[in-house]
Amino acid sequence: MEDFFKKNFNKFHMIGVVFGIVFSMVYWVKKGQFSDNVLKSSPVLMAIWGVLVGYILFDLMFNAKNRDNS
Repeated sequence: MEDFFKKNFNKFHMIGVVFGIVFSMVYWVKKGQFSDNVLKSSPVLMAIWGVLVGYILFDLMFNAKNRDNS
């Protein structure tokens, strides 16, 4: 189980999650706060969306960096 977390949740993923939450909350405050869209109007759903997008984006960057090194 520890190997799974070491492989799939490292410092790059943590940075991606934090950036995703921060940018999704900034977007919610600026644009989505008064929207009729369900995803944009809820700060919790926007934070979850930010976590997912940040994790996936930084995972792709981390894997590309490892691919170049090998």
